[in-house]
Amino acid sequence: MPIYEYFCPACNGQFQKLVRGFSDPPGLACPRCGNTEVRRAISRFATLKSEDDRIEALADPSNFMGLDESDPRSIARWAKRLGKELGEDAGEDWDEMVDQMLEEELSGKQDDEEGSSPTKPDDLGWA
Repeated sequence: MPIYEYFCPACNGQFQKLVRGFSDPPGLACPRCGNTEVRRAISRFATLKSEDDRIEALADPSNFMGLDESDPRSIARWAKRLGKELGEDAGEDWDEMVDQMLEEELSGKQDDEEGSSPTKPDDLGWA
């Protein structure tokens, strides 16, 4: 018995229905608004990729479109997409780590704008 997803054009609602057989059940209606003119939607699905396929996908130049190297937020968005592509290999806390680094970068830029420099000569090993 398949589970089908349906779309209601009247209320833009989506719902799922467990169906016996392959045809829509009689009396099918949207649970939100009661509209009977619902359409079967195309369900999302996932495909498994080999490690080689994942690495090749990361090298695709389209992954870098819209990336502004001077904008920390742009870098963070790219890093989060990278983490999703890497999946488990990136670690469970990848997004948290990216957010923390972004926060640190933005607070450092605020310090620069306020006139205090985060790097002093002695921080760089100068005496």
